[in-house]
Amino acid sequence: MEMVRKRLGLEEDEITREKAVGYFGNEIISIRAHIIGDRAQATSLRIIRLLSKSARTLILSEIEKSLDEHDALYLRLDRQSLKDDFLSISDEEPIRIKLKPKNRFGGRSNMLQEYKDLIA
Repeated sequence: MEMVRKRLGLEEDEITREKAVGYFGNEIISIRAHIIGDRAQATSLRIIRLLSKSARTLILSEIEKSLDEHDALYLRLDRQSLKDDFLSISDEEPIRIKLKPKNRFGGRSNMLQEYKDLIA
């Protein structure tokens, strides 16, 4: 958890932990970070800058699939890549990131272009 916090630049007070019991009785700890305002902008930019070139290319090629009906962008970071120079994308036990814009001007096509400009 400390590596995730440091690597993504999260503050301790932005993080919440929830405990649950899994199907087989195992303990599951869900950790969430909710970041708003200027910190959200800075954290989003930090995550995007840490993405490898191949991760950016993959996201851009499948960007429509990664948006929900409210134009939030979902990323799945490879947990193992946190120790590397650049972050990778993975569907297996990922760190899930949701980037949700506060304001959505110009509709979906404008948001797509905004995300593309951010990631490219």
